[in-house]
Amino acid sequence: MNNIDYLHAEPPSFESKLIQVIMGLSVMKMRTEEKMITDSYAKDPAKLPKSLWRNFDIRETEQSGRKVWTISPNDYKSDIVILYLHGGAYMGNILRLHWDLINQLVRKTGARIVIPDYPLAPDATYREAYGFVGDLYARLTTDYPTKRIVFMGDSAGGGLAFGFAQQLRNEKKRQPDQLIVFSPWFDVSMTDTRIGLIDKEDRLLSIKGLKSAGQKYSGDLDIKDYRVSPLYGSFSGLCRISIFTGTNDILYADAQKCRQLMTDQHITFNYFEYPKMFHDWVVITRLKESRDVVDKV
Repeated sequence: MNNIDYLHAEPPSFESKLIQVIMGLSVMKMRTEEKMITDSYAKDPAKLPKSLWRNFDIRETEQSGRKVWTISPNDYKSDIVILYLHGGAYMGNILRLHWDLINQLVRKTGARIVIPDYPLAPDATYREAYGFVGDLYARLTTDYPTKRIVFMGDSAGGGLAFGFAQQLRNEKKRQPDQLIVFSPWFDVSMTDTRIGLIDKEDRLLSIKGLKSAGQKYSGDLDIKDYRVSPLYGSFSGLCRISIFTGTNDILYADAQKCRQLMTDQHITFNYFEYPKMFHDWVVITRLKESRDVVDKV
């Protein structure tokens, strides 16, 4: 299969530009940084909106004392199961915006989507998160032996999905059939020199805040270990990879680096770049750029 190397040609929507202006005026970047440093994120997941309960078949189970939701169309016939890992700098839990995205993904794909409330830093590190996701994935491969399983995640969830796929490869276990990530966090060390150049355009994330969150999540592990910074792992032997990124996101620099590394390693992948788009815009489903991403998925 050939690579898809996509550059979004339409100019940024008025709504996306307005959101970034509002972020700047409300010092969103400073507030997000403070949350990461002081651990003031909400630790409980947002409640599922009534529209999800009304329109889909929902099963709520527990694993190790934490919730796992399975959301399916009422007439589920697809051969696809998506394991969705939410973002939040490994510290924040599922937002209402995540449920909005899940709503659109179920509608558009017809797939069954499994969303875990995985352990969060600083109470847990990568070790507990990997253990939780590993147990869940083992259950999915047992429950759905003939289904195609897709890993999907935004921001930190994208990094977790990418690193976990590498661990499965290293352990010679079944790979997912695809890996699809939005605004992924590939390197918690935040050491790429280009990040500083993008920093002034990013109205949401700060280098200082992300470094603090990344250290909490890594625990005693080297911050350049592939399990927390999958950019430093090998991409050989992984499933089909699709990356969605925006150029006004400080994590864009590492998405570009990942693209170059996969090209150098002759890995087949899909890369989608959206000029002037901010971090994790895909979860704001009213944006036409978000709808475009969901259509491509």
